[in-house]
Amino acid sequence: MREKYTFKMIFLGLAVILLLLPIFAALNSFLTKTLDTASWYRPIQKYVVPWEAKLVSAAVYPFGIKTRINTGPSEFAFYMIKNDGIVPVNLAWNCLGWQSMLLLLVSLIAGLRGKFSNISRLECIVFGFFGTLLINIFRMSVIAAGIYYINEVFAMVVHDYLAAFLTLVWLMFFWYFSYSFILESKSKRMHIQAN
Repeated sequence: MREKYTFKMIFLGLAVILLLLPIFAALNSFLTKTLDTASWYRPIQKYVVPWEAKLVSAAVYPFGIKTRINTGPSEFAFYMIKNDGIVPVNLAWNCLGWQSMLLLLVSLIAGLRGKFSNISRLECIVFGFFGTLLINIFRMSVIAAGIYYINEVFAMVVHDYLAAFLTLVWLMFFWYFSYSFILESKSKRMHIQAN
């Protein structure tokens, strides 16, 4: 019963986000510019962004894209090397996928209610976190490859529109997989341990 409720909520979220996607993209841009004036994001920009940039660099390398990452003390920069020139990629704290992590958190709060064992809840949370991280690396890699092979307009369309859709498809798969294979009720767990 709880599973159906979570799927309905995720599907409803998908419908609402697709309907409001242009407004959501504009609001996201506004929030990013507003939060850029604060200084709380600087540790994320300094420590997390270079780490994820290395993951993106590793992800695009098999597709013939060589990259250079500058992690100097004053500035971070991510470049792709193309025809003896460089193509800069604006990889910032906002590109990491905090929106998808927030959606994951909200869905975890709703989806983990019930009589599930604590160990299966922990497994579900870990699976959700790493899956969302990989989805974001994939998304950033597609954007970088789009900039490299097509143009920046393609990359902006993917950045603004595909990201929300991809996150919701991932969440629907995540909850299907979690309810089918990961989450166990406390009574089932106790019964297995008793045998």
